[in-house]
Amino acid sequence: MEVKPIRRKSVYEDIVLQIQGMIDRGELAVGDRLPPERRLAELFSVSRNTVREAIRTLSEQGQLESRQGSGTYVSEPGDDPRDFAATFAGAILREQPALKDIFEVRKLMEPEIAGLAARNASPGDITRLEAILAEQERAVAAGETGGTHDQQLHAVLADASGNSVMRALVKALHNELYESRVAGLQSPARQRASLKAHRAIVKAVKQGYIIQAERAMREHLDEVESIIFTNKA
Repeated sequence: MEVKPIRRKSVYEDIVLQIQGMIDRGELAVGDRLPPERRLAELFSVSRNTVREAIRTLSEQGQLESRQGSGTYVSEPGDDPRDFAATFAGAILREQPALKDIFEVRKLMEPEIAGLAARNASPGDITRLEAILAEQERAVAAGETGGTHDQQLHAVLADASGNSVMRALVKALHNELYESRVAGLQSPARQRASLKAHRAIVKAVKQGYIIQAERAMREHLDEVESIIFTNKA
């Protein structure tokens, strides 16, 4: 197995791309077992946590399968509805579409996801959302960047929607946007605005207010898009 060392060790998408490439080229066939995490970490020159995240992403996309006590194997394509999400996610990682295109898709999807979360969120989902919000509040008060919390909150909303395909699509979109989101939301004023929007979204979801959740998410995305593309401080 020929791999290239990863330059940015906090970014696991490069590992995802390399393994996807091996599968596409036939270097890894259906049923093949991947080397253990420790060995993959050595090959890619990254931590085991980074390898684990890449494997988890590929497993969610349906390209790998982790078998308890046996290892991780290349999966056979099936009729699982998540296969569409896997294809979509792979295209995003490979094609690197324009940010404008990604935001247009997000504005179509994520208000609906927020509404579904308001309808379907479990008590556990609400607890997770409130925990992320509390941690973001702490980070903003300390002057830290809140990009990671933003990503986590949107992922949990997708979980709470009850739709596994939506979850995979949101994860793919947010992985692609992560660095741009962080770069565009550095100022304290922008971080406070993001926190305010998240409070409104979580409040609506917790109360089960579908229309309010959709509206709060739409306004949030409009604001983030404006920040990134007009460079407002």
